[in-house]
Amino acid sequence: MALSYLTDINLNKNELQNVVIQKLGANPSSPAEGQIYYNSSDDTIYLNTSADPANPVWDSLGGDVTSVVAGTGLTGGGTTGDITVNVIGGTGITANANDIAITNTGVTAASYGSSTAIPVITVNAQGQITAASTATISTDLTIAADSGSNDDVTLGTDTLTFAGTANEIETSVTNNQIQIGLVTNPTVSGNLIVSGNLTVSGTTTTVNTEEINLADNIIKLNSNLASDAAPSQNAGIEIERGNSDDVLFQWNETDDDWEFQAYNHASTPALTTYKIPTTFAAAIGDASATSIPVAHNLGSKNVIVQLFHVDTDETVYADVVRTNTNTVTVSFTVAPAANKIQVLISKVG
Repeated sequence: MALSYLTDINLNKNELQNVVIQKLGANPSSPAEGQIYYNSSDDTIYLNTSADPANPVWDSLGGDVTSVVAGTGLTGGGTTGDITVNVIGGTGITANANDIAITNTGVTAASYGSSTAIPVITVNAQGQITAASTATISTDLTIAADSGSNDDVTLGTDTLTFAGTANEIETSVTNNQIQIGLVTNPTVSGNLIVSGNLTVSGTTTTVNTEEINLADNIIKLNSNLASDAAPSQNAGIEIERGNSDDVLFQWNETDDDWEFQAYNHASTPALTTYKIPTTFAAAIGDASATSIPVAHNLGSKNVIVQLFHVDTDETVYADVVRTNTNTVTVSFTVAPAANKIQVLISKVG
């Protein structure tokens, strides 16, 4: 006949010997908090940790650690350095990361990496960190492109400079603006396409190509002259001719004329500047000369010559000889006074 106690039994710290835990094939119903029993189906002792009899929580008391074999790194000696845990009735030991301290991995406690360096971590097959250090970014950095946004690089408002060796590109970022400046003597080996405007701030631009194609139908020279400034500089095109004299095609700002340089094709050719306009005007007269040469530099004998007196504005006539393609000679019976005869010359054709 089993005894039933309705009050607690105090053994006053005496041993309870030869005791057998209650054997059941399943969890007992409406258990009290702290109640234990032996499950004969899985041979495991269970403890109820819930104070609510209607919602018991049965924790297994099986899987006890029965022995530990220590390696050379633990007290007790050993030869392999491994830890062997024997477990009864369980599948293993579960612990939080902060519950296990791993030592002798060769890693010193420190902070690795910085704003100018990246951390380098070595992990073994057991997930242990065996080495840690920092490395500067000294090699090429490649970000592979794809159709998503994973390759985007976002920079803050501080200045970021990529400094390289010769023929590389130096980039700086300030206030969310990217500034790219080429270092000394940069080289672009492939084709270069600039989708926006290109501004060159240097003093000399050299193009070593055999052909230049421009979509613009007007090329503006002296474009740095302010719109309210008086013109003062000639502008044109100069042709390099090696060991011969260079020739020039330009606008002469002093004379307000187009002009070009060419050889005069005489017996001893000399480089001569010719005016491009098809008209010429000049006042002539010399009280001591009846024959006066007039250099019009129009480059042709196909010219019409007309004379008038500057005091009366009347047309006057004299002998005119087209001496060469750039000069006519006007002859008078009586030498006119200085600058009294205006000569008008027009090129035809």
